[in-house]
Amino acid sequence: MSNLPNQGVLASYWIPQVGIGPSGQMDYVDVPLTDVLNYTLPNGQPQTNIVYLFCASFTSTTALYVTIPDAIMQQMTLQPGQSQTNVQQLQAAGIKVLLSLIGSNGIGWDAISDPTDFAQWVSTNIVDQYGLDGIDIDNENGGATDTQNFVNTIGALRGALSGGLITKALWNDNQPGAEYFTVPVAAGFPNAGAYLGQLLDVGSTMYYGYDYGTQIAYIQSYQNIMVGSTNVGMNWNQLSIGVQAGPVGGGWMTGIDEVYRLAQWSVAQDSPPILGIMLFTFSQDIQQFTFSPQNSPSKMFPNADDHEWQRTIIAGFLGEPQPSD
Repeated sequence: MSNLPNQGVLASYWIPQVGIGPSGQMDYVDVPLTDVLNYTLPNGQPQTNIVYLFCASFTSTTALYVTIPDAIMQQMTLQPGQSQTNVQQLQAAGIKVLLSLIGSNGIGWDAISDPTDFAQWVSTNIVDQYGLDGIDIDNENGGATDTQNFVNTIGALRGALSGGLITKALWNDNQPGAEYFTVPVAAGFPNAGAYLGQLLDVGSTMYYGYDYGTQIAYIQSYQNIMVGSTNVGMNWNQLSIGVQAGPVGGGWMTGIDEVYRLAQWSVAQDSPPILGIMLFTFSQDIQQFTFSPQNSPSKMFPNADDHEWQRTIIAGFLGEPQPSD
């Protein structure tokens, strides 16, 4: 993870559009990827360290594996009048940009027919072709149908992306029995004998709607995973706490007060120095999505009060007072 701090890292997912308002009356707001560059730390550096483009999806488990939506392709390719792609503009500022690849049981991450071929295809046709910094694994399973195949696939991907980042959204893959983390890569595959925690650069929890104490306990559960007397879990500086921006009362969102406390804890001297905080999503972190009532004219994008979740996270990192809305 060259050029990344070892704590106080803000990773954020970006989605092309945010749907705002009640069903049948929804407005859609396009949030430019380059808007990430408008938010900086006191030293002038970007406050976001990692951006995940969300998301590509599996087309099949053989040959042409992945479909990338047009809205994401536009970020990775030169558009009329550009000398740099939007992705390159973020990278020029020091931000790592990864493509998030989503899969589910039966197709995708746990069902690749040839892990080594898939890994080389991803390296050549996605990471190298578009100049990305790596791949984000979003398998959305909570229990693989073929754990061994999944781990073999990640071992092969690590071999193909020797200089790239591999990150993973963490959701119940430490339950039951932490199979993802306790099954090593099989003989005959790149990184044979390695465990998942040794293959990933970053793992970010997806326990968004839970309170401060529950969130901390959940991320701690990924650190101490044993195979016999060997700890095969993730190191503290590989882990980040996932929070989700959203309107007041959304039970699946992370309350703003909880966000502040979690950001403070993540860098506290009396707690383990975890990597940082993951925000889902940068695009949702705009006040007309989080503001109640939504679609208030004075809060429409862009406005001076947007990005409250990010402002709160940064304040927690820096030991500053919690921002007011």
